[in-house]
Amino acid sequence: MSNVLTCQRNIGITLSNEFAKKQLATHAVNCGLICGHACKYCSTPSLIRTHRFFKENKITSFAALESGTAIVDLWTHLRVQRQSMKLDSNDVVMMSTLTDCWAPEARERDLGRHLLSTILSKSTCSVRILTKSASIAYDFDLISKYRNRVMVGLSITAPVHNEHLAKIIEPNASSITERLQALHLARDMGIRTYGMICPVLPGIGTSQSDYESMLDSVLAAKPETIWTEPLNARGPGIVNCAKALQQKGYGLHAHEFDMIRSSHFHQLYVEDLINTATNAAISRGCLDKLKILVYSDGDGYNVNDAAVIWLKR
Repeated sequence: MSNVLTCQRNIGITLSNEFAKKQLATHAVNCGLICGHACKYCSTPSLIRTHRFFKENKITSFAALESGTAIVDLWTHLRVQRQSMKLDSNDVVMMSTLTDCWAPEARERDLGRHLLSTILSKSTCSVRILTKSASIAYDFDLISKYRNRVMVGLSITAPVHNEHLAKIIEPNASSITERLQALHLARDMGIRTYGMICPVLPGIGTSQSDYESMLDSVLAAKPETIWTEPLNARGPGIVNCAKALQQKGYGLHAHEFDMIRSSHFHQLYVEDLINTATNAAISRGCLDKLKILVYSDGDGYNVNDAAVIWLKR
C-alpha cells in the first residue's frame, strides 16, 4: 500500500496487565501506531490519540484511520532485541494488541517475521500471534522451528457466508475464508492454534446459527483455547461501521450497529452474545475452552457467566 508513514517510538515490548487479565499474554509488542487493515471498528485511534506523532504531523489518529493511512515503526526490532533477553519461559508476548504485525504495510517490510524471529531467538518466552492476515502462513516455516513456543490465531469476525459484509468493515484484511484456511494449515503443520472469534459483529455474527458456524470453523483447527468478545463501544467505531454498511446499501445491517450505540441496547447485545456463545460451546462440549471477554464488572447482567472474564472486576 502507498499511504504509509513512519514513526520512531520509544517502546518495544511492554508489560500488559490488560492482556494478562484476559489470560492471553503477559507482554505486548506492536510494530507501529495504526495498521493498514483500516477496520472501521478499530479502537486503537482512541487509545493513541495523544501521541506526539499526530501533533507533529498535523493529523489526528481518527483521520489517519479513516483515510487508510498506516503508521509503522521501522526501528521497533532494535528495542525488542535488547528487551527480549530479559524475558523468560513464564512470559507470553502478544503480537499484536494495537496494530497487526502482518497487515499489508507490515508484510511488505517483513516487520512481523523480523520481530518474531528476534523475540524467539533472543529469549525463552512464548509468543501468541493474532492477525487478520492470511499472509502469516508465509512465516509458518519459522514458527514450525519454535512450534512449542508459538500459538497462532486469526481473528474471525463473521461466518463465511457473511464475509462480504465483513469485507466492508475490514476492507484491507484477508477474507474470512482465507483466514480460516491459514488457521487450518497451521493445524495441519502441527503448529499450536487458538481461536479468536472477535469482535462478534451485530447482525452479522450474532445469531445462534451464525455464531455456531464461526465456532465450528475454529474448532476444526483444534484450538487450545477460544476467546470471544463483543464489539467495543469505545470511540467512533460503531458509527463508522454503520456508515460503511449504509453506503454500500446494507441499511438493515447498518441499523443493527446503530442500535447498540445506546448503552442499554449495547448491554442487551452483550448479554445475547454471552448466552449464544455459551450455549453453542455447551452443545459442542467445549465450554472449558471458551473465554468471553467483557468490559464490565457484571453487575446488572442476566447471563450464564461460566465462561465470562469480567474485565472490570
